[in-house]
Amino acid sequence: MYRLSIYDTQFTEEAAVLKHYGLDDLNPEYWEEEPDNRKSARYSLNDFSNGITGDELGDDNDPLGLKKSVLSQDIPGKTDLDDYDKEKSQILVGTKSFNPKFFLYKVHNDTPYEDLLRGAEFLKYTLDQKSEALRSLVQDNFDRFVSAKNTIDTVYGEMKSQSLNVENDYGVIRLNKALTEANERAEQLFGPVLTNRNKAEKIRSTLSVLEKYKYFFNLPSNLMDSIKQQKYDVAVRDYKKGKVVFDSTMGIEGTDTNGTGSYSSEKENDDTALTVQYKRVFEKVWLEVDKLMEEMKDQLFKQLTEPWRSMEEQEMTINMLLELEATEDPVWHYLDSQYKFIIDLLKESYKEQLSKIEDLKETLPTKNSNNDKDLAIRLRNSIRNVNIRDFDSLIAGKERDVQMWKAILEIVKSLSDLLLRCLPDFWKLSKSFMDGKFQKSPAVLSTNKRRRQGMDLRKVDQCEKMASGVIELYASFLSELFTLSPVPNEIPDTPTIKYEKPSFVPLQSDSVTTCYFLTRILNEMNECVNDINSINMASEASGTLSQLMDQTRWRFLEVICEAWNADAKNFHLLEDWTLDQDNREITNFLRNFHIFHKYNSRSAYKIASQNYLSSDKDNDKSVKIPENYLIKIKETFLNSLYAYLEGLVHLVFTEYTPLEPVIEREPTDIIHKSRIDPSQMDSRILLTISNLSNLKQLMIPRIVNQFENAYKCSMAEDTQALNTVVDQLDGILFEDYIKRKTEIVREIITNGILSSEIDWANISKPGEVHSFVYEALLSLVIVHAQISDIVKPLINRALTALLESMANDCLEAFQKVEKFSLGGMCQATLEIEFMNQTLSQFVTPHAQETLQLIYTTIEQLYDTSSGADRLDSELSSVKQLLVDGRKNTSLQFLCFKKPNKF
Repeated sequence: MYRLSIYDTQFTEEAAVLKHYGLDDLNPEYWEEEPDNRKSARYSLNDFSNGITGDELGDDNDPLGLKKSVLSQDIPGKTDLDDYDKEKSQILVGTKSFNPKFFLYKVHNDTPYEDLLRGAEFLKYTLDQKSEALRSLVQDNFDRFVSAKNTIDTVYGEMKSQSLNVENDYGVIRLNKALTEANERAEQLFGPVLTNRNKAEKIRSTLSVLEKYKYFFNLPSNLMDSIKQQKYDVAVRDYKKGKVVFDSTMGIEGTDTNGTGSYSSEKENDDTALTVQYKRVFEKVWLEVDKLMEEMKDQLFKQLTEPWRSMEEQEMTINMLLELEATEDPVWHYLDSQYKFIIDLLKESYKEQLSKIEDLKETLPTKNSNNDKDLAIRLRNSIRNVNIRDFDSLIAGKERDVQMWKAILEIVKSLSDLLLRCLPDFWKLSKSFMDGKFQKSPAVLSTNKRRRQGMDLRKVDQCEKMASGVIELYASFLSELFTLSPVPNEIPDTPTIKYEKPSFVPLQSDSVTTCYFLTRILNEMNECVNDINSINMASEASGTLSQLMDQTRWRFLEVICEAWNADAKNFHLLEDWTLDQDNREITNFLRNFHIFHKYNSRSAYKIASQNYLSSDKDNDKSVKIPENYLIKIKETFLNSLYAYLEGLVHLVFTEYTPLEPVIEREPTDIIHKSRIDPSQMDSRILLTISNLSNLKQLMIPRIVNQFENAYKCSMAEDTQALNTVVDQLDGILFEDYIKRKTEIVREIITNGILSSEIDWANISKPGEVHSFVYEALLSLVIVHAQISDIVKPLINRALTALLESMANDCLEAFQKVEKFSLGGMCQATLEIEFMNQTLSQFVTPHAQETLQLIYTTIEQLYDTSSGADRLDSELSSVKQLLVDGRKNTSLQFLCFKKPNKF
């Protein structure tokens, strides 16, 4: 016996392959079509086991004579070769496993019956021919068969006699012993060599595998390094590449790296198939890889819950988890954690800012400790800042109310900033999730779609609910802060519920400061709402924001209007009787009220306007203020004006008390006469009358016109009513001033005319003008000086009224005289004419008529029996005395002289 070497075995196999395929070389350069007889000669190892000889396998002719060959012309593939050999053995008549039924079914399943009958006759004829040929062969060679039989029997007998039996192993027992000894000797000599050779082959094979799959075996360490360095994209790329190697090596059908289809190739399996031992090694390596990737998935999921990361980074994380086909949906994991984070952040921010407001409230004075003067000082300072547009000073104030407003503004800004920082990214990712943006590869799509298809609609609805929940929480916080309520459709003529200042409004805050901060707060909210609406969220969220803005605007408008009215009622406290620099005949009080009224009116307009943030003037012209807003603002506008007018009267008849201690003025202040002495009632009345005149002629028309243009409404009747009230107040104040002055003049005139020192009936001839006339005129000079010093345009009106009153006083006094002598008549005429000529520019028709009545009264009381013949000479004397008197008093009464016109 002998052992075939590896090379002999390899040679035998190569020869069998060359013979089976009819090739001359194992590396042919081109394909040659095989002839039919070569195709029919192919056989498998199973044919030898069935006892088929080469000649029999070559006989593939149809025994029925109907077809050239019983074999199919289609060559099967590798995987079907065994089945093909089995079928062939059942249809070849020369094989032991020939099956007639299968033969007819496989070869002649479509042969007509008549042909099969002819084939049966042909088969019978063929068998007869073969039987005859076999009989002839036996007859011709019978002696040879007998001789062969004898020879065999002889050889068998000799073998038996030569110990070729079972006991002696048929004569080969010694040979077997020699071979066994040789084999044992060879095992001793060559066994270690062959063992080492096998080990070397195994090492060489292992090194080859290691070299070939070096990338795969280094994959765990590479992944570990990438994960430590947070190079997750590199880790995902290496993992996918390693998965392809693993699947192809293990012969697992999977998806290619591009996800475009599946691969499953027998050739790849042949090239990459490894032994079971190597496969176990690969599986252990891959288990380590899977463990590392699971840890990385946990890190990526944890990263999704970190809100400080950017949206781009989170999207990359989500895509990586989708590529890794994580069992949990990374998008939903991020949205859920982000939603909770936003909700908690809003709650925490609101709670923190609200606590600051509560702390400030504790430091504010109580309602009962409010002082009107303190509020007036705050209002005065705010108006000054608004006038010079120094809003920084307004915001930088250390007053408690400003600190309170800043805290409220800060809480709105904080909530709005948080909403704008978190919600757009949240909604953007939600939209991408709902639109299927994160379904990239078809493979991922197919698996994830099957896993989540039933949940998509629920999660889409949940995404919208979460976004709406954030909006509702934002709105609820602001509603709670500003104590919002539904906007009324109509405003009752008489409020049924007394207004109470909301808790968020500082008690000692003036209307200007309130307007400034409320418009800023609404500005912050409006910008936030506009930005949120621009991302096209669900209609439910937009409706919540719209309702929030409507209720906030109405609440702010209520607060502004009430503060506006309250400050207008106390505005008279701001009058410090400082003269206006541009018009010295009115006080700064008018200018301050105009600033106050204009700023509050504009603030109310900004609150009521739908698009008050727009910088486009054309758009502003098209703004339509809602009716309920217009009614509220118009009512406050008029009420504040009436309250202001009422305060003017209060100023006149109330002793002036400064808001703050008066600082002594410098000499230059006296020279420029920056203010009057407010302790004098006459000065207050005169300036107030001048203020009323300016109010009627300039300020009311201006602010009413501005209101009409802004709110697109008519206020003609309201303006008329305002002017009527102004005229009434003007009449009251002027009459009060004239009344007090006429009382002085009346006393002088009455005492002078009816004095016991003057006997009108016994005056012989006229002398100089009596002193009471000078005294009365000098009192008018004082009035003239007072008015000229304060309100010059009021001189004519005041002196005209005083002259008329003085004329009436003279008439009443002269009517009480019993009679006049010629001298007395001339003396009375002299004094009345002196008064008439001195005050000639102030003589009105009514005064002239009264003077004529005086002359008539004097003439009627003249006693004609006394010196009628001297009348002409006395009258001439009166004229001379009148000229002398006018000349002598020209300087004293210069102020009454009519100014020359150049």
